[in-house]
Amino acid sequence: MKKEVFALSMMAAATMAHAQSSVTLYGRIDNGIQYETGLPGGHAWSAQSGDWGCSWFGLQGSEDLGGGTKSVFQLEGQLNTMTGASAGNLFGRHATIGVTNDKFGLFKIGNLGAGELAQDSWGTDPQLMQRYAISTLVRGRNWTSTSNGAEYNSPVLFGGLVLKGQYSLTNNTHWNSAPVNSAGVPTGQGRTNAVEGIYTWGGGDFRVIYDEVRGADGSFNNVYSASRMVLAGGTYNIGPVRLYAGYQHMSAPSATNASMGVTDASQPAGVSAPTTVDHEWFGAEWQATNATAVTGAVYHANANHGNGNATLFTLAATYALSKRTFVYMEAGYVHNSSTSNINLGNGSYGNNNFNPVTGTSSNSNPNYGQSQTGVFAGIMTMF
Repeated sequence: MKKEVFALSMMAAATMAHAQSSVTLYGRIDNGIQYETGLPGGHAWSAQSGDWGCSWFGLQGSEDLGGGTKSVFQLEGQLNTMTGASAGNLFGRHATIGVTNDKFGLFKIGNLGAGELAQDSWGTDPQLMQRYAISTLVRGRNWTSTSNGAEYNSPVLFGGLVLKGQYSLTNNTHWNSAPVNSAGVPTGQGRTNAVEGIYTWGGGDFRVIYDEVRGADGSFNNVYSASRMVLAGGTYNIGPVRLYAGYQHMSAPSATNASMGVTDASQPAGVSAPTTVDHEWFGAEWQATNATAVTGAVYHANANHGNGNATLFTLAATYALSKRTFVYMEAGYVHNSSTSNINLGNGSYGNNNFNPVTGTSSNSNPNYGQSQTGVFAGIMTMF
């Protein structure tokens, strides 16, 4: 009898838990067409997945633990929806579990992935981190990812302030360095950590982000991928117009040509690996109608050690077909000074080393001092 009562109690508890839990499948698909000039060897038409934003799918859920506390989880992976291939690990963007409470905030642990706080810089970007946007002139530094970590988000404080903090480990005996391979050499990304503050009020918002991403050897040896970064920016609403402005500074005191993957001979005269980059931008979004939004923005970056500067001009528009589907387009033009060769696609640092005989190149950067122009259009749907 006691066993039967116990079994019935467990079944009832399971039923209650199921009723208080939720799991949601979600995702989005972004496909389009792109045309760019100034590439090594000429221009190119291409079909692209993710020019406006990455395509992904995921699962997220919660369970009511009582007393206003819930357990939460998220699993999310990125896709190339032009080929159907997974872009990285199955749940490379997010794989976390945590607890949340309106009074005490959110704590989660696991693969923070695309949740690395530098990616929150989209909130200061007029183009919302499209292909031609805040990450272009810093060669993708805002797309930093991190794993083996923990994150805390505070509840709303002092009327409109939210604080975030992250700390990620490398899971080896070398505290700041990446795990070593079979030859005993550190390989991959070193330790990361980040903090962020976001203040929101009726007319807009302001945020500050500071993060540290170390290279394989634990040092800051590539200003575009293993560096210290501080970013400050925000928005302000005036009727149907939202204004944006921001500033970003990156520092990698240990950067050398070798650590950034280039040779001395491939660099222009008087140019060596940058150790600092300063980046500023401003722009505006105009909600022309309920369905139509138009955005324009200008970005400017300057790198030290003779690397010069680049300016990016952008113009974009979206048109909502429904609550979940919209079409988009964006045009971008990047102008490089004589010793700069930044491209429109977050390309790596260094000479393109174009070989006209084979038609091959090391990257998609233009020649030094040359510009690039691009335009893309596509459709995004969410589920």
